[in-house]
Amino acid sequence: MKSIASFCLFVSLLFAASEASAALEQASLPPQQEERLVPANLELTFTGPVDLARSTAILLDAEGMALPTGKPFLSGPEGSIFKVPLDPAMAPGLYTIDWRVHSVDGRSAQGQYRFRVDP
Repeated sequence: MKSIASFCLFVSLLFAASEASAALEQASLPPQQEERLVPANLELTFTGPVDLARSTAILLDAEGMALPTGKPFLSGPEGSIFKVPLDPAMAPGLYTIDWRVHSVDGRSAQGQYRFRVDP
């Protein structure tokens, strides 16, 4: 009986741990590596609300030089979509955005995202 209770506790902790990563990236716009015209905003969608004051995004060109963007903002359900305005006059090429997002409950996630701007 004791081993059954231990197994049930282990399984419940496993499910709780998988739910704890609420601020992980779900989707992004434009799709990685897809060629298209410059979107108005780069969007990173998360499973929970984002703490905008503690979240950052840096746009880099193909040589790794930081480029200016507009001020990031939130949209979507409970502020779960982190948006970074892009310059519509961006030159064609490959770009990377380095992002770090904090959820309102204190967890964080980070990553890189690459996309291409067509001529």
